[in-house]
Amino acid sequence: MPEVRGQLARRMAWEALGWYSVAGLFLAAYVGLLGGRPAGILPHLRLVTEAVLILAALRIALSAVLPPRAARGMSTGIAVAAFAVLVAYYVLEAMSLRSWGRVITWDLIISHGRGTWLMFDAMGVSAWWVALAAVVIGAALLVLARFHARHLDWVGLLASRTRAAPRALAALALLALVAVDLHQYLILPPIEEREPVTLTFFSTRRAIRMQSHGIDRAASERRDVEQNAARAAYQPMPGAKPRNVILIVGDALRFDHMDLYGYSRETTPNLAKLRAAGIMRVAAPVRTVCSETFCGLLGLLSSRYVHQFSSRMFMLPEVLARNGYRTSLILGGDHTHFYGLRELYGPVDDYFDGSMAAPFYMNDDQLVVDHVSRLPDWDGRPVMIRFHLMSSHQLGKRHEGSTRYTPAANYFFVPNRTLGADGKTYELAVNYYDNGVREFDAVVASLLETLQRKHYLDSAVVAITGDHGESLGEHGVWGHETGLTEEVTRVPFLLLNYGYQAQSTLDGARWPSQVDIAPTILAELGLPRPATWSGTPMQSPSRRDFIHFEEGPLIGLLDTRDAGNPWKYYEDRGDGKASAFNLARDPHEAHNAVDEVPAELLRQWRRELVPAKTQYVPDPWSL
Repeated sequence: MPEVRGQLARRMAWEALGWYSVAGLFLAAYVGLLGGRPAGILPHLRLVTEAVLILAALRIALSAVLPPRAARGMSTGIAVAAFAVLVAYYVLEAMSLRSWGRVITWDLIISHGRGTWLMFDAMGVSAWWVALAAVVIGAALLVLARFHARHLDWVGLLASRTRAAPRALAALALLALVAVDLHQYLILPPIEEREPVTLTFFSTRRAIRMQSHGIDRAASERRDVEQNAARAAYQPMPGAKPRNVILIVGDALRFDHMDLYGYSRETTPNLAKLRAAGIMRVAAPVRTVCSETFCGLLGLLSSRYVHQFSSRMFMLPEVLARNGYRTSLILGGDHTHFYGLRELYGPVDDYFDGSMAAPFYMNDDQLVVDHVSRLPDWDGRPVMIRFHLMSSHQLGKRHEGSTRYTPAANYFFVPNRTLGADGKTYELAVNYYDNGVREFDAVVASLLETLQRKHYLDSAVVAITGDHGESLGEHGVWGHETGLTEEVTRVPFLLLNYGYQAQSTLDGARWPSQVDIAPTILAELGLPRPATWSGTPMQSPSRRDFIHFEEGPLIGLLDTRDAGNPWKYYEDRGDGKASAFNLARDPHEAHNAVDEVPAELLRQWRRELVPAKTQYVPDPWSL
């Protein structure tokens, strides 16, 4: 009997070691490489322990009601399947942290799970590699199941030495113990500790989560009172020009990779033709309010900086609706399940995004083109249509017709971030990105052609911009959602006039911000802007001393008081480290000159940042 107890203890110990080893490896990467907090380690191990105990109780209970052979098979199957789910979850977390810079939510798991194969295809992963991976994973699970049944399964050994009734009672007691602990967890989940499972399932506890930013609920309610007052005070303009509004946003669209802005490659030939036709005004690069999609889109539509956000802002579509417009959103990508973004858009007349086009790949902008082709001809009522295109995003679909620069490979994968022949450019990655910009250009041309054929452009203002930029290896950074460098915080802004002559230029706005885009569109229509908007029209810009922007714990400003000598300053609200760059002398931000800045100037900048500092909510999504 002592020998049996020893064997039972060893098997249980080895099985537990497998669980905690995998969890430990993930937590080491989570904290050491992915930005997680050490405070999240113990809460996560607590959840792993609860999962192990629940599985143990279930397997013991099955051994009490099933024949021995069936019970052993079920025990092994449950243990191996649960272990595989844990590993898969950790892999998804690592991918999400790489893609969006934060823990994946349950909604995104479901949404993107439906299009996994299509996503691999768009990223250039061969079907043979996917099939090989599936075979290897399947074989590994079979080997693990066989090994577990022979050497680790302790349930059969326990069942051979105990009676069924005591085992059933033990299983119930174990479940009751875990239920009490889980109840305590649900009452006060470890959100502030950034425990990853908690962040997957609890997105709106204590604060309104806006991707990697958090908005205090009490502060949001106070700002919404101001927003409602602005709604009540806003008066539509009966005599305004009822031109249609077409707003096209390219995801991760860099202005300096468009030949419209002087790029050496021909990445926007169709847009260049429109400029040559005399219907396009090209504004100076627009500085975004952040370096990610969520706040970039909200800043664009609400004309407010991130620290001014609330849950019910008076945004451009609502303003136009008050002036008699029908509003439509036709969006590439998944906005419905993306951290609550769809709800913050507010009510619109028509809504479509890529997640509604299953089984097709949600990030393929051909879905947007096809949807527009099915629109009825314009009926004469003014309409606003907002498009979101994924072509320039690293997960966007590139079609063969837009592939001009080779060799190209998706820089989502680290091996593809290789130096070019000159030792400076990242050839594979830059080619891949530039092909995406060409894809964006082709999609825009197709959309405008279809809209013109359907008479939506008989009298219309078309605005084209980006939600944020993209890093292509500069400063050792790839993608977006990390940092406030120039590569991720400046985007193009193009204004096209169809059916009318433009009465003003955009040349006076030397340092435009993303918050100026919505006021610029309203000015083109002759409509007043709400009192709560922070931006000004680029057609007649007013003097502005500072432009604000932030990303996660980083918060900063651009000091434009001396237009020929602009300073960029930002600091980390976590560790207090500050950075300052004189963009006239150092446009590529190679030298942090914060120690060279006069003390009085630093004090001015810090005073200017006080409102944003006081509104900061440490956000567990931002890692």
